[in-house]
Amino acid sequence: MRRLATLVARGAPPGEIFGAVACELGQIMGARHAAVIRYEQDATATSVGIWNAGHVATLPLGSRFPLEVGTVRELVARTKAPVRMDDFEAVVGGGEVISALRSMGVKAEVGCPVKVGGRLWGVVLVASTSDPLPEGTEERMLNFTELLVVAIENVESRAELRASRARAIDAADATRRLIERDLHDRMQQRLVSLLLEMRSVEAAAPPQLRARLSHMAQALDEAIADLSEIARGLLPVLLSRRGIEPALRTLARRSPIPVELNMCVARDLPERFEATVYHVVLEILTNAAEHADASVVHVGLVVEGAIIRLAIRDDGKGGADPDRGSGLLSIKDRVEALGGTLKITSPAGGGTSLLIEIPMADDR
Repeated sequence: MRRLATLVARGAPPGEIFGAVACELGQIMGARHAAVIRYEQDATATSVGIWNAGHVATLPLGSRFPLEVGTVRELVARTKAPVRMDDFEAVVGGGEVISALRSMGVKAEVGCPVKVGGRLWGVVLVASTSDPLPEGTEERMLNFTELLVVAIENVESRAELRASRARAIDAADATRRLIERDLHDRMQQRLVSLLLEMRSVEAAAPPQLRARLSHMAQALDEAIADLSEIARGLLPVLLSRRGIEPALRTLARRSPIPVELNMCVARDLPERFEATVYHVVLEILTNAAEHADASVVHVGLVVEGAIIRLAIRDDGKGGADPDRGSGLLSIKDRVEALGGTLKITSPAGGGTSLLIEIPMADDR
């Protein structure tokens, strides 16, 4: 129990906690099999934590089965109370779950409901391949469900916080896209038209006005360039129209520091992930140009399956502190809002390296 409490206290990943609960549960109860099962909204159940005594047949982790009538899983879901089944041979018929358990040699099973915030979240199960499980097994299992509930509440709280941060970032990005399009499609085009008209007037103006008009046209040209730079710092139209690779190549080409860019993107990215990758690279290139005294920045982006891996390193002076400066904090917030991780290595005089991994499996 102490090991479980430690895992919960340090905020271990859900899979690690569920597996530890199944392990402790099975060993203490003297069972042959133990499992943590989560109920889904479509009347199915998913194995999120399993344990087996030795190398025996088992239902795979992550397996999803229907809640077949008469199984312990279904009875617990229906009654919301502990259920025991002391003799599988007495079960008439048998669907996919019963057949699978029989093939594993299961003779008896006990299930205890897991309730989180007043709702039925799932069930913990222990199974025997010989005699029925002892009387009182249900009460002993309650100790595990109490700790499991704390872990689930922590996980769901973190998930909700992450989702809230992600929604805030999505809303900000949507606003940036709108502003950028307005700047690009309306304001910049009007200013360019005005500049062309001013150049035309300049060409036909008397000599005494030509120098003044030329100065005004130059100032307008610089203002257009400044506006373009501001627009690029929001979200470029290129990102939404053509994707992350052309957008990063444009960033690399415009960077005042040489950029070595390597990309292997095997699938299209959802907008929120594209925006995060773009902003991270933009922020790092800006920091490298302003603070790092670097001569080159290496950017590597790999998208395989449901994982984004972004590695960035420079040969600058190092000493970057992720807890200081709004740039790195902004990157950290964006990455963590999507459930990702950020590792920064920046020894003094040794350059700065960032490794970012973001899962996309939970994107909705």
